Amino acid sequence: MVAEKAKALRVVAENAALKRMVEERDEKLSSSAIELAAVQAAKDEGKAELDQNFEESEELLKQCFDRAVRQAHVLYGGPTATGNFDLDCEVYQGRLVSSAEVVALAAQEGGAEVEEGECVEVNP
Repeated sequence: MVAEKAKALRVVAENAALKRMVEERDEKLSSSAIELAAVQAAKDEGKAELDQNFEESEELLKQCFDRAVRQAHVLYGGPTATGNFDLDCEVYQGRLVSSAEVVALAAQEGGAEVEEGECVEVNP
């Protein structure tokens, strides 16, 4: 009888300990979910800021390019700049060609491997 009471008390104590462990894990899980949501929100905010910075940088680059074209027109004469410029193209053999195509052509001619976005010296 005493042994049975002792066994029952151990079972009750183990159950209480297991309940505490479950509660602690639930609290940790809840805390982790909150932290994950905060990290995700910060990531989304950072991505939005990066996208905005990229758009602003691209606009600034276009404005600076247009300024340089206008100055070249004044300094060196020539036809009026019409704004029909494509920043994704390069002059190659007297015609406008996409930068990716210039990279491929330069690699074929030079035999060297060139990646898109890498600066390539173009001999018109």
